[in-house]
Amino acid sequence: MEPLLEVRKLTLGYKKPLVRELSFSLMPGEMLGILGRNGCGKTTLLRGIAGGVRRFSGEVILGGEECAGLSQKKRAQRMAVLPQQTRILEGITVREVLSMGLYPYGSAFLTKVDEARICEAAAVFGVEEHLEEDCAYLSQGQRQLVLLAELLVQDTPVLLLDEPDTALDYDNTHTMFQTLRTLVTQRKKGALLVLHNPEQALRWCDRLLLLRNGEQVGLLITKDAEASTVESALQELYPKIHVRADPHSGRFRCDTEK
Repeated sequence: MEPLLEVRKLTLGYKKPLVRELSFSLMPGEMLGILGRNGCGKTTLLRGIAGGVRRFSGEVILGGEECAGLSQKKRAQRMAVLPQQTRILEGITVREVLSMGLYPYGSAFLTKVDEARICEAAAVFGVEEHLEEDCAYLSQGQRQLVLLAELLVQDTPVLLLDEPDTALDYDNTHTMFQTLRTLVTQRKKGALLVLHNPEQALRWCDRLLLLRNGEQVGLLITKDAEASTVESALQELYPKIHVRADPHSGRFRCDTEK
């Protein structure tokens, strides 16, 4: 099976490098989480893969092609990005925001198939009743669900998600992760997610890329891992963390106290 995305010895930054010599791949059906403390380079990495940050060296291979050689539309047909913050101007309805996901495919007018795609995505993320409302006046959590639905409309093989659970309440956080897991598994997409909560990352992601000061300090496979192995890996980032396996749910629980 060929990777959807390959990152090879990638060094990124602005005036100077902030992320150095990173190498990893993203496979079909995989959710790969990025964990690290504030300022370690997680968002810079996502922006760099998407082409929004200066690349000092290395390669980003998307669908077998170097990403730098692709046009903006070609890139947007293969990779969808959810930034950490997105400003939505007043006067744009939820339906119009979702229709922006069709931009890479060049249609100026919505077909019945396009409309069905928009309605399906809205229903998946529970925002169908807001389709005709001004998106700017929804709550922050509702706007986040709209932006996630827009990615579903865009329907790319690779998803780059920077803190996708931002502003979501408990129920919507679970629904969002479950929906992503289903989409990635059933449609053989690959999702690269910046996350802050190790417990959530361990629950939903197949592997975890661990960053510290812009450098990779681990690539943890979560399935069938022992709690001691997970704890040892995560202590590279969070020295006080303790990990145990919950015998009832089979999930890992994280704490800072024994």
